[in-house]
Amino acid sequence: MTSATHRPILFLFLEIFSQEGGIQTYNKDLFNAYIHLESCPQADVFLLRDQRIEPNPFEHERLHFHYFHSAFATLGRLRFAAATLFYVLRKRPQRIFCGHLKLARLTHFICRAFNVPYTVMTHGKEVWEPLPKGEQQALAQADQIWTVSRYTRDRTCTANHLNPSQFRLLPCAVDGDAFTPGAKSNHLLHTYGLEHAHVLLTVTRLWSGDIYKGVDITIRALPKILGAFPTVKYLVVGRGDDQPRLAQLAHDFGVGDRVIFAGFVPTA
Repeated sequence: MTSATHRPILFLFLEIFSQEGGIQTYNKDLFNAYIHLESCPQADVFLLRDQRIEPNPFEHERLHFHYFHSAFATLGRLRFAAATLFYVLRKRPQRIFCGHLKLARLTHFICRAFNVPYTVMTHGKEVWEPLPKGEQQALAQADQIWTVSRYTRDRTCTANHLNPSQFRLLPCAVDGDAFTPGAKSNHLLHTYGLEHAHVLLTVTRLWSGDIYKGVDITIRALPKILGAFPTVKYLVVGRGDDQPRLAQLAHDFGVGDRVIFAGFVPTA
């Protein structure tokens, strides 16, 4: 039997490359950190919804990716579950990292059957409210739960009767080389009509399911903000089905000329 320290690690994720978002960015940062560790075990990454991409910037001699996207969602889920089960049977991983709550029940079922420790990664609103019994149980029996903030930890514990000692804080990271103060871009100032303006900026998906992110609250507050900063403009970067409502809201509050929707802007 291979010793625990030499057995591989298995990561389970919904998707990383087929969607843009905070969770996807977080996972990419995780993989970037993993392949730069001086010493780490071999690891495999199972991606439920992604198709194979070439080149994959995170493919590494110690980190191998496996893709389970299918035109038929149920078939993809079945293939993903079967592959996870056979992986555990063959390789007996030292740990499984479950990258999303939606995969926690599967992870719990397999890990409990084969006595494999597992970690569940949590991020925000998906764990803020009381969860179905199966997902609560999957979290309660994880030997570790990673989360991005004390707020999410505390709210998750309160809503789902979890033990705070299970949690490890792993906050979102910022690339200091990419995000650093610099000279203003005259091109961007001109493109968005921001010359001589005080600028408020929000970068987010404008999805009707993410209203809690507060773009509408900022728009409602703009008339009062303008009283203190008459040159203020609000630049909103992102796209989604909630944009028409937000644009109408800006018009209704008389600040339509102060809110600029930049649309989707690639991460790079």
